[in-house]
Amino acid sequence: MRGVFLKIYLAFMVTSLVATVVTLLLSAYYREWSNNSINLVAPTGGYISSAELILQTGGEPLLLEWLMAFERHPSVNAYVFDDRGMSLIPSPPELVQNYALAADSYDALINPLGRTEVLVKAPITAANGRVYLLVVEFLHPLAVFNLPAYLGWGLLASLLLFALWGWLLSSYLTRPLLALQKYVRRFAGGSLDFAINPRLLQRQDELGELSREFGGMASKLSRVLADQRQLIRDVSHELRSPLARMAVALELARMDAVPEQQEYLDRIELENQRLDELIGDLLGMARLEVDPSQHHWQSIACQALLQQIIADAQFEQAEATLQVSFPDHELSVRGDITLLRAALENLIRNALLHTRIGTPVDITVEAKPTSVNIAIRDHGPGVPEDVLPLLLRPFYRNEDARERQADDLQRGHRGFGLGLAIAHRVIVHHGGELQLANHPNGGLVAHVTLPLVATAKV
Repeated sequence: MRGVFLKIYLAFMVTSLVATVVTLLLSAYYREWSNNSINLVAPTGGYISSAELILQTGGEPLLLEWLMAFERHPSVNAYVFDDRGMSLIPSPPELVQNYALAADSYDALINPLGRTEVLVKAPITAANGRVYLLVVEFLHPLAVFNLPAYLGWGLLASLLLFALWGWLLSSYLTRPLLALQKYVRRFAGGSLDFAINPRLLQRQDELGELSREFGGMASKLSRVLADQRQLIRDVSHELRSPLARMAVALELARMDAVPEQQEYLDRIELENQRLDELIGDLLGMARLEVDPSQHHWQSIACQALLQQIIADAQFEQAEATLQVSFPDHELSVRGDITLLRAALENLIRNALLHTRIGTPVDITVEAKPTSVNIAIRDHGPGVPEDVLPLLLRPFYRNEDARERQADDLQRGHRGFGLGLAIAHRVIVHHGGELQLANHPNGGLVAHVTLPLVATAKV
């Protein structure tokens, strides 16, 4: 709302400034035109008649008293010069004196932008026939006021008025957008069971149309996601049911098999397990794409989770060495513990698979102000630099990894190129980042960054 309010506020101020300048220019032009017209004769004619009557009745003393009364007038002054060019009022303004003594012409002097806006002069005659010159000065309206105070109060009033009006207008425009933004965030977070406020849907302007379009889009996407979830469940059932029957058939075949056939049955069992893992990985990736909800997330202690994964890995591979470096205090993140466990376990198992025999896998956890960084390094051959970005793509494997080695059955097979892709998607799903890099001293390092939720001192 702050951005919209500022734009509306500045638009009002610029519009007001332009309108003020145009008004002043038109006003100046109009006053110059009107002062050149017959409208000027009406006020000055009365002053001339009054001055001449007073002069003829009471002479200079009464005329001087009449002139002194003009000093109390806010916007009009009068001056009288005798036939010698001397002013009856001492120290008249220089502009008035120059105008009075300038020439024989009785044309009015007009300066719409000056303090003295109009000067008009006319001869008046005393009872004894002596001729005087009356000069009437019309002050500009702005000169009458206290201009700094007038401008200051006007500016303050306009600032407050435009601020109030801008806030009301921006609130009217942004309130439905903010409400719609909340629905968008809930929808992006995986919460599909919401209904848009009927007031938004009933609006007959563009905002109402946008709300109705979003509501329709949300309903369609909700149905699509529900259909995809059902499809995943059906596919999982349809694919794993034959695998389960094959496993049963394999065990039955072992009962009647001769020793020479056991090697081939073991191979069939291994490939059956790999196919089951492949189906599980594919379905796992599909679930991440289809179900981004976070309502089941919980606080997870990073060190405790990693220790569980390390204990499992060492139980399965007793000869494996894992060097761990943890901070002194517990670090917690928020997420799906099953997904995060699978992602970190995949990275650690991948490091154990590629590190050279007899070399450790280094696991380092560091706390940053807003995140926790987990580095998992093996002491293997590493990978070419141009291959690093490709390792996070589904089904991509380094060519060296395609070569099956003799100890694959003991250390785990090289996979189908889905493990790192799934780990990457899980970490991104949790608002984190996964980067792969070659260590300067050899080996591959997986850098995992996750948002830090809480820090508890031990």
